[in-house]
Amino acid sequence: MKNLQIQMVILLALLLAYYVRFNTLYLDTNYIIALLGGLLTAAVVMPATGAFRHEFRWAFLRKIRRLLAGWALVVTILVTLAALFKVSAEFSRIWFGYWVLFTGASLILSQIIEHGWQIHRKNHLKAFRRVVLVGGGQHGLSVKNRITTDPDGALQLIAFFGTDWSGENSYPVAQLGSFIQNNDIEEVWVAAPGDEQNLLKVALRSLNELVVDVIVVPDLHQYRLLNQKMIEWDGLPVISLSGTPMSGTEQRLKSIFDRLGSLVLITILSPVFLILMILVRLSGSGPIFFRQKRAGTGGEAINILKFRSMSEHSGGFSQATAADNRVTPIGRILRKTSLDELPQLFNVLKGEMSLVGPRPHPIELNEQFMSRIPRYMLRHKVKPGITGWAQVNGYRGITDTDDKMALRIEYDLWYIQNWSLWLDLKILMQTPLAMIHQNAF
Repeated sequence: MKNLQIQMVILLALLLAYYVRFNTLYLDTNYIIALLGGLLTAAVVMPATGAFRHEFRWAFLRKIRRLLAGWALVVTILVTLAALFKVSAEFSRIWFGYWVLFTGASLILSQIIEHGWQIHRKNHLKAFRRVVLVGGGQHGLSVKNRITTDPDGALQLIAFFGTDWSGENSYPVAQLGSFIQNNDIEEVWVAAPGDEQNLLKVALRSLNELVVDVIVVPDLHQYRLLNQKMIEWDGLPVISLSGTPMSGTEQRLKSIFDRLGSLVLITILSPVFLILMILVRLSGSGPIFFRQKRAGTGGEAINILKFRSMSEHSGGFSQATAADNRVTPIGRILRKTSLDELPQLFNVLKGEMSLVGPRPHPIELNEQFMSRIPRYMLRHKVKPGITGWAQVNGYRGITDTDDKMALRIEYDLWYIQNWSLWLDLKILMQTPLAMIHQNAF
């Protein structure tokens, strides 16, 4: 389902809701404005859910979840705007409820129809393209598995060429040209490992005088960084090995989501803030809030806020442990439940942090691990978060070994590579359970 289809679903659902409520399709001006606002908001929000990604075309339930999460966010934004501009009384609540329900049901129904058509097309429209694979090693095996398990079923793998294959459909690369001429091959896929460039040269030399499509799959895993993609610069094809993972629109949408979310949470949790401030003050001398320099976007230092959990802080850096006698009784509870991190909502409101993202590490911790953990600094391509994918998967608290830190980094980079608004909402919903069941120490 593409963005234009979603716009049509929202439009038709609004018209149906209006007809059911008012028994006419002649829209008042206010409802036309609401329609335009809904379409514009959906045009921005829906792509950021990740539902349009190519890899989700067969992931029916995951796509549905993302679409419904996007529609829920659109509804939330519209309700917030209506409340801010004090125009909610000008709309029928029954009509709005119908619109929300009809759109949600239509998104599900349209996805069922699209999924059914894909299954029909796969089972009955056998438009195979006959392909052969030239390659070897782990890279060649990975490409072979991708072709043979392609959900579209549009490729029929006929033979393998190279030294690493075995079986009746395996041949030396020297026979590539004659095999193609005698077997009506339409595509040649070349997946040569990085250390076997001679295989690529021999294969391309055999293909020089043949009318066949050639697809080269570069072995980028040897340069594994983050957000690899092929781009074009002034007509020159360029492989980006490490780029900004979010588009400008996605970054702006995430920023709006963060600031609105932090403002709402600060308002709702204000009684909790007041109680914790009193408890911290009664726990001993010292300020209520503790400020510490940590690594923000690009590794630049930011001052994060926390409720003070220790009776004293030394000039140097040292991670607190479960037996640390500097931790106050109330501070121990705050740290175990991560309630000491709540003041970072103000960092989010200022734009220094995000609600969800890699946790900001102390500058000293960065200096300690950046040369020991591969791709460590790539986690700083996005704003740090109050909670993150690593934290809800069990990697909270102390990271005193290379193995623990390496696992946290893998989760952080997976989050950056796979970011969507749905993923942020999922992590936020999982965070309270993680606070209960995991020990931050």
